[in-house]
Amino acid sequence: MNAPGGGMEIRVDRASTEPIYRQVAAAIRADAGAGRLPGGTKLPSTRELSRSLGVHRNTVVEAYHLLEREGVVRSGVGAGTFVVAPPGAEERDATGRGAPFAWGRLMRPAGQGEADPSRLLRPRAGEVPADPIQLTGAIADRRHFPLDDFATALREVMAEADTGLLDYSPPEGDRALRAWIVEWLGACGVAGLSESRVFIVSGSQQGLDLLARLFLVPGDAVVVEAPTYHGACAVLQHAGARMLTVPMEPEGLSLSALAARLRDATPKFLYTMPGFQNPTGISLPAERRELLLRLARRERLAIVEDHFDSELYYEGTRPRPLLADDTDGQVIHLGTFSKMLFPGLRLGWLIVPRELVEPVRQLRWAADLASATLTQRAMERFCRAGYLERHLRRIRRVNARRLEAMLQALAAHFPDEARWTRPTGGLTLWVELPETIDTQELFHEAAARGVLFSPGAAFYPDGGGRHGMRLSFNRESEARIARGIVRLGELIGARLRARRTSGRRRTEAVPLL
Repeated sequence: MNAPGGGMEIRVDRASTEPIYRQVAAAIRADAGAGRLPGGTKLPSTRELSRSLGVHRNTVVEAYHLLEREGVVRSGVGAGTFVVAPPGAEERDATGRGAPFAWGRLMRPAGQGEADPSRLLRPRAGEVPADPIQLTGAIADRRHFPLDDFATALREVMAEADTGLLDYSPPEGDRALRAWIVEWLGACGVAGLSESRVFIVSGSQQGLDLLARLFLVPGDAVVVEAPTYHGACAVLQHAGARMLTVPMEPEGLSLSALAARLRDATPKFLYTMPGFQNPTGISLPAERRELLLRLARRERLAIVEDHFDSELYYEGTRPRPLLADDTDGQVIHLGTFSKMLFPGLRLGWLIVPRELVEPVRQLRWAADLASATLTQRAMERFCRAGYLERHLRRIRRVNARRLEAMLQALAAHFPDEARWTRPTGGLTLWVELPETIDTQELFHEAAARGVLFSPGAAFYPDGGGRHGMRLSFNRESEARIARGIVRLGELIGARLRARRTSGRRRTEAVPLL
């Protein structure tokens, strides 16, 4: 089988005893040595080449890794894989002129699964009409930002004429804001927390990145939920982590599957979202939280819990964090103002055990010194004045109505074979469609019709999710949510009818998580 790529032609002999990845590597090595692939040539992505050859993507990944170890190619995170010029040779482009300087050769080797998961969430250029219905993005609705209240808090802080407002804050963050976070978490069960364990970070994303730098070297294992937050996947991929997935069940991550993973591997930590998980919206009930902590104590498993949207509950009370019941100091806690308030302020928090305080402090300083003092002080004033609670009461009512509108529309307009989660808070829910529906294909068709959603493949680091979709209910009015679901239902129905009339066997839907 042939696969063109630049000046490259690869022949795969499936009858040969030589592994296919070595055949692929040998063909590229020969073309590079003969000058058919000059230094600086960018090779096809692993996904493109695997599709061309009709082989598994891991086969091409292994071939590229072998060539990189030999010095034939160089991979750069997010940049791709490039042929390395022989010693003393000048890199040339296809016309024979000197090629542009190949920065990709200088970048560190890409981690496992180097593809950017967010690329699956981006429509093609010119594909989306004006004013699309946004059923995507786990972000706050800017139309409900409490701008006047925050402006008041900011003016009050500025009026104090404290020159320290424009100076560096310590790497761990402003003490007043850290003290408020201790009180805030105390209200949902985290007792005896010292503010010395609290770090102010640029959102929970930076907190996870700091932990990846602290704990991981390429090849280390991390357990994640499947599906999980694609931004966390990106952080872990760039750190070179091997992501071991644990499936989600109707009441959260599968503890039996987690126990099985721990029998076969020793991961550095588990990354989990116990409250209103992204993308499913599922929350761990109290009894399952206790079982998870018991398993972690028995297996000496570190847990990184991301409580990114736990304040957005629409029934009952605030979800209790795992940190509240952590008796052995095995839980690291991430939180953020981004989902409940302003994402643009880039303020969140990271809570670590005492023995990690100084290592994290050093990392925080090395990353960007500290978060902005002015925004930290303004946020603390905003929260102390009661503005945050007032905003949350309002946004909970708004989002609860939008969630109900989405659930009603799904019941009325999605096919009987579809299944979906029914969260009691958060920003998103998860839908599983029949196996005949590829949501990546549906994504582009829906985008052209003015409806955006998040296709499921973006949330599975090890493949999968092709029949799933994440729907966000926090960015649109109830009426626009209903219109968006109607259009999606029409597109899904048309695809199902086309499959049936084509004579293909009808398959049942994938069971609900």
